[in-house]
Amino acid sequence: MRQEINSMLRAVLCAAAIFNLAACGSTRMSTSPISGGQPVTASKDAASGPLLGAWWDPNNNGLRTIYGVAGTAYQGAPAFADGSFSGGAACMRQRIALLTTSSGSVYSVALPQGQPLEVSSSGIRNASIVFSPSCTAALVYAPGGSAVLLLQGLLSTPTGTQMNLPAANSAAAIADSGAILIALPAANGTAIQLLAGGASAPQLVTVLGRFGGMTFLPGVDAALFADASANTVIEASHLTSKLSLATLAGATEGISQPTAVAVSADGHLAAVANAGGSSVIRLDLSGKSAPVKTTCQCSPTELLPLAGNFAFRLNEPGSGTVWAFDGNGTSPRVVFIPTDQAANTQAATVQPATTRLGGSR
Repeated sequence: MRQEINSMLRAVLCAAAIFNLAACGSTRMSTSPISGGQPVTASKDAASGPLLGAWWDPNNNGLRTIYGVAGTAYQGAPAFADGSFSGGAACMRQRIALLTTSSGSVYSVALPQGQPLEVSSSGIRNASIVFSPSCTAALVYAPGGSAVLLLQGLLSTPTGTQMNLPAANSAAAIADSGAILIALPAANGTAIQLLAGGASAPQLVTVLGRFGGMTFLPGVDAALFADASANTVIEASHLTSKLSLATLAGATEGISQPTAVAVSADGHLAAVANAGGSSVIRLDLSGKSAPVKTTCQCSPTELLPLAGNFAFRLNEPGSGTVWAFDGNGTSPRVVFIPTDQAANTQAATVQPATTRLGGSR
């Protein structure tokens, strides 16, 4: 009898130990600061459901994480909304975000629930943030201002370099190499200039009748520009060597007062947001398939990459319904992304870590 009781006790204790081990390893995430010099990678234990996107919500002063897939997604509660940060931007192709403070410091954070790590204490106040196609570099700048912060090595050891651009700049884009495109006013429209690594001054690339967007292509020395006056999309090849310009699409392909242009993660497709007709045009950069037009019951003003190869947010958050373009399938579509009202009442807050990741120059 005693042996049976002892056996039962051993079985109960063993089961309890197994249960505790399983509970400890389920979804708990360590909040310990990450040591400097470590790559910025997303937490394996954080998040429930697919992660579609993330963006700074100016109405709630926090970073909203978007869960689901295009067509069945929702906006979660804003995180980092305790007043520690004043702005931010995300690059979903590597699931990282940059957060800025009112003093100009810049923090990186792995999405969806990573710990903020300072990458530079000398950023730009009230800044905009643009990422390179592969999320390895970013430019922190204020349109119309001359001081900018170039961040490189975001996925390994981030470093920051202070630079100066022409103060009249209205928009900028950055390549994985660190090359920068700048849009500047010109007598006959908008001048596009290139500042490549090692160059002492920007070089003229082209002049657009009216600026309609620009973007670098991933992995190659090339970029796309949209002209809202001529209703054209121009491809610039060999930007840093023997520059070559070619018209990729025009009004015949559906280009009508473009407001933004973007490229897929694999570099095979381009999307053009049209103010004329409220639509998005999908272009095959290889020319193997015809352009596809998708109408939208919205006013597309931008193309912010979401998760996946070819999906984008079409308008600024906080301006009403958020719309997205999903161009991955054979039939592209435009969908809206509602806010989860239940989650919205329980905004998550995370305090910034004081650990510096990498160094700033």
